[in-house]
Amino acid sequence: MDDKHVEHRYEDFYQKADAKSRHAAEVDRRQFMVAAGATAAVAALGFAVSEAQAAFSERTAGITQDGPMQLIGTGVSAQERFFNEFKSASGGLEVTGQVASLSDSVQKWLTGGHKTFSMIETNAFRTPALEEAGTISPIPIEKITNWEFADDLFTDPNHVGADHTSGWPTKMVFWDDSRTALKMVPKIYNTDALGILPHKFAETQQDHAIPDTLGVLYEGKWRDIDLRGKVSIQNEDLIGPPRAASYLVKNRKMDPVKVGFGDLEPDELTNVIDFLIGAKKDGVFRALWTNYGEAVNLLASEEVWGIDCWNPVVEDVKKQGVPCSYIDVWEGTSAWYYGMCLSSEAPQPEVAMAYMDWCLDGWRGAADAEQGYYSPCPDTAKSILTEEAWLKWYEGRGRDTGPLLRRQANIAYWMIWPRNVTLFIKEWNRFLAA
Repeated sequence: MDDKHVEHRYEDFYQKADAKSRHAAEVDRRQFMVAAGATAAVAALGFAVSEAQAAFSERTAGITQDGPMQLIGTGVSAQERFFNEFKSASGGLEVTGQVASLSDSVQKWLTGGHKTFSMIETNAFRTPALEEAGTISPIPIEKITNWEFADDLFTDPNHVGADHTSGWPTKMVFWDDSRTALKMVPKIYNTDALGILPHKFAETQQDHAIPDTLGVLYEGKWRDIDLRGKVSIQNEDLIGPPRAASYLVKNRKMDPVKVGFGDLEPDELTNVIDFLIGAKKDGVFRALWTNYGEAVNLLASEEVWGIDCWNPVVEDVKKQGVPCSYIDVWEGTSAWYYGMCLSSEAPQPEVAMAYMDWCLDGWRGAADAEQGYYSPCPDTAKSILTEEAWLKWYEGRGRDTGPLLRRQANIAYWMIWPRNVTLFIKEWNRFLAA
């Protein structure tokens, strides 16, 4: 299972997935461009995007504010450069943000922060907790003018990469089945898998192969290489168990799950944690990482050779001159999206919704691409990105992971809010204490 890269393993699968995607979407955009004429299609798309930008400018013209609208989010999104660009695009509307970790931002929001912050930016799988607490409100779809450019992945539950069991990601996008309002406006998304230092592996192998399996994270060995003490996994109670479960099931070390990797039953969860405790006692893990910077440092310092991480982590390690590869493992990746929710007591709801709309605009999508993230509205990003940048970030030219459709086809599961969330937390704490 470890002698070929995922590109070769799934070549036929991607072709089938591509056909499935075209069927589900009814009209593939690339086919449309060929049928209608590439020049005319591009011109039409550019005109539509410019119309949306004009509509955004017109809508924000009537919004007033007494002071900056406040939001809370992580460091990848709550940045001054974004706030400044929005101010320019909106004709003077001001936004300020508080940076916090995913768990801290949600905790602050649920303990009264929703009365101060007009919006929160967080991972979609945390949205049910915000909704159950009555702290978020529906976002009228007409307020998000760029939503017409949304990727089919977020609007069509049958699209390649969507989870037919959980209904993700569309389940968390729309407020209800009427689809007249949004629950969480997607901002960025990606799929997570494995960061590898290729020179630690390929140089010792006659075929110059590097791992394409999650097994390097848990088994302490790949081929003839002892990896104990050379790998790290994320310290996250809702992410760790599903990823380990996907490895166990796909490698026939565990029976198929009854519902889904992200929604494990109690007995399945117990088996997964027992497996992780065994790996921990065997000295497999060098460390458990908790934040972005820590993951970057573990790889950049070559303290670890393999790590479950986010795509931008690998990009930042490369910028430090350390060879690093992002591997879409053969077991499949975990998908997530990060989005924006409106407070049920938002002090400035109109400014918040205008900012959400702007976050789907081309400038923001292009900026997020350079961080290694996909925009949920790729057509708007394409209107701003250079051809070289578009080919790299979306078509995969020169990128470890390949094109976007390839990655969608290799999604094993979506990070969701499990039914047994309390048990997930309890069992993960059992792993930490072992």
